[in-house]
Amino acid sequence: MKRTISVLAVATGVLGATLTGIGPASAATPAVDCSTGGYTRTLTSYVPTNVQRPAVDGRSYNIGGPLAYTYEVCLDIPDTETFTIEVRIWNNGTQTVFVDDRPGDKVFRYSLDPNSFWQVYGTMTGPGSTYIYYTWNEKQIQT
Repeated sequence: MKRTISVLAVATGVLGATLTGIGPASAATPAVDCSTGGYTRTLTSYVPTNVQRPAVDGRSYNIGGPLAYTYEVCLDIPDTETFTIEVRIWNNGTQTVFVDDRPGDKVFRYSLDPNSFWQVYGTMTGPGSTYIYYTWNEKQIQT
């Protein structure tokens, strides 16, 4: 993705949880192709640069059911930026935090025990006073 817009333009217009990186993650390597992963949910949105924001996955909160799941996410962001993703997972009174801060497009997975609650936060690096677009591609895999 290569879209960057200024703030002025926008103003006018878990126990057992794991996170693993998959594939290339820097601008020096080929971009990740999110169109080939069979993702069932896609969100295109934007975030202000250099500020942590909740709900970058498009959900204010997530509540898991009685089954364990793994989520695979493919992020399409500008090649010169870094979108640090932080997944905060609560399960049985315990909080676990996982962070993926590799630059450029990336694919990562995180797993959840049954009956988990989680939130996804993100911080996009970039020039000050801008909003940068990203595309969040996601699929859920029952484990």
